[in-house]
Amino acid sequence: MMYVPAHEQVGYSFATWQTVVDDERQGRFHKAAAIDSTLFSGMVDVSVLSNDCLHGARPREALGAKRLHIGVRVRQVRPVLLGEDLNVEGQVTAIRPVRRGRYIEVAFQFRASDGSVPVEIDHKSLILDAAPLPAASGPKPRNMEIGGFDVLRQVSLTPEMVRGYSYEFPHLAAHHDPEAAAAIGMRAPIAQGLMGFGLLFQECVRDGNPETFDIEARFKRPIFWDDVLSLEMARGREFRARNAQEKTVSELSIYDWN
Repeated sequence: MMYVPAHEQVGYSFATWQTVVDDERQGRFHKAAAIDSTLFSGMVDVSVLSNDCLHGARPREALGAKRLHIGVRVRQVRPVLLGEDLNVEGQVTAIRPVRRGRYIEVAFQFRASDGSVPVEIDHKSLILDAAPLPAASGPKPRNMEIGGFDVLRQVSLTPEMVRGYSYEFPHLAAHHDPEAAAAIGMRAPIAQGLMGFGLLFQECVRDGNPETFDIEARFKRPIFWDDVLSLEMARGREFRARNAQEKTVSELSIYDWN
């Protein structure tokens, strides 16, 4: 019978810890991704705060099986101020088997000093099995890219950007080292999915930051450290990043924005 660590079981609650996103920490992430910090006007960028979920959902001392971070859903009821102390509470809310392993979802609450929860983030990952089930036979599904998107701008990534964005995760070598990336089947080191989220979220807030919102980011394909990304928008509610092969690598959907 396969051993499953406690932090990969539904109902498991992580020990509460404290975090803070100050100007220095946020600025370091923004500098690496060439994100304009002035758009946030003293408020925390939730794509930066989401890195705390990555720290919590996969403790460094108990990494276990390989994981792919596949998305986040973020609900904000009020902005978090830069430098504001937060307690982070996390619980595993879903596990389900899929062909390549197990889907896991961890719900994080960021609790302020007054007891309120200004931000909730659902952290979604795929735990990869060492011997996944074979793929279904037959023709592969067609690539159905939705039309109606306008190009906003292009971003050319560099190794320095990708390494710099992952500075809090030196132990996740596939973001830093070509040999480590090759060992998991990647042609080059890959960016964190949250880096793609950050690039798209920047486009969301160019016309101003709302007090409350409900958004979801999905990480569809690897982003390599030498990719040129096209950032695109449709109907002011859907955003995506596409690579030079015109494949979507990241998506962001706005469900509520007030």
